[in-house]
Amino acid sequence: MGALSNRLYPIVRTLVDKGHKVAVATGMPNYPAGRVFAEYRGKIFSKEVKDGHRILRTNYFTAPRNKSKLTQLLSYLTFMPAVFYSGIRAGKCDVVLITSPPIFPVIPAIILAKIRGAKLVFDIRDLWSDELVTFGGISENSISVKIARKLENWGYRIADMVSATTNSLMSTVIDRGARSDSTIYFPNGADLELFRPLPKSGAIERKYQFGDRFVVMYSGLFGIKHGLETLLEAANILRDREDIVFFLLGNGARREQLEKYIEEKALDNVIIRGEIDIEEVPKVISISDVCFAAFKPEPYAGKLISVKIFEYLACEKPVVGSFEGESAKVIEESKGGIVVAPGDSQAIADAILLLQKDPARRKAMGIAGRQFVEASFSRSKWAGVFERALADLFKQSFKASIARENENVGTEA
Repeated sequence: MGALSNRLYPIVRTLVDKGHKVAVATGMPNYPAGRVFAEYRGKIFSKEVKDGHRILRTNYFTAPRNKSKLTQLLSYLTFMPAVFYSGIRAGKCDVVLITSPPIFPVIPAIILAKIRGAKLVFDIRDLWSDELVTFGGISENSISVKIARKLENWGYRIADMVSATTNSLMSTVIDRGARSDSTIYFPNGADLELFRPLPKSGAIERKYQFGDRFVVMYSGLFGIKHGLETLLEAANILRDREDIVFFLLGNGARREQLEKYIEEKALDNVIIRGEIDIEEVPKVISISDVCFAAFKPEPYAGKLISVKIFEYLACEKPVVGSFEGESAKVIEESKGGIVVAPGDSQAIADAILLLQKDPARRKAMGIAGRQFVEASFSRSKWAGVFERALADLFKQSFKASIARENENVGTEA
């Protein structure tokens, strides 16, 4: 569960389908609550085989996220030796792939690549140091941000290939030390085998007690950067509209604050439910009429694209997006939704009312959105592009090793 695994699994699946041997080095699963799943508790090591690849796990200290900076730091630090040991257990390898954030695992990844004589690929989903400043409230001049920046820049310089999810992130990592000729665009998208249009489920509608109301849905992490307060403010604006219900599905650091707001405002038109297995998410999306996504109004957020946008569009659902920058551009190009300014709750409410009144427009947006994702943001298609890039990287290394061997033979002769 989560953005990291959603991004990596299609890559792993594609690599295995192409005949490559893949090992995933990680810890015991605990996301998003920070508590190790029941079936893994008490284990120090674990080895699994799933869909043709190995998953090697080593236990480390886990803690609930965004509760204590000290315990969170301890969790990150203990993950480094754990994942390094998992990587050593994987044996010989030709490519080591590290994805960030967080940034600390870049250290064991660099060491592992050096030990194994492997190529290092550094995948950038977000700029962790910028996240700390923008959404974590940490000073630009703090020691933690300076360390994070140094680790990031070290990874950019030493990596044989750097991939980034948006063009803005690509430009930033090149400015910070990555080589332009070894930096590639590798966007997020939707797993179209999973996220697809489904008929409305009466059972799910009854489970969540929506009745015949118009459903505005958010699905995902209740994080600091996701701007969900503005969605609740829009719900407050529309509190007298008994035919509209707001449904938030997920969990995260802001849940308590969101629930407190709902209680204080006595919002009977808002329902919050905890996270569910990702395989079930498209079924729940199917009962929504409009889906919502947002980032807080920060310049850094304009460099990012919310993964939720692709998943909503893939399910043929119109999107109300409170964005600027890269995310806004995706929604506008898809013709699958309405973009409003970040933080503008009145504009969110107005967009919801506009779409509620126009079923034909919602239908057209849904179809256009699905076609857009199929054409430009299929995770499987991009995983295929990435596989070819990794294969080319390995071939270059293989040719270089043969050249060195030939030189050695010539020298000995």
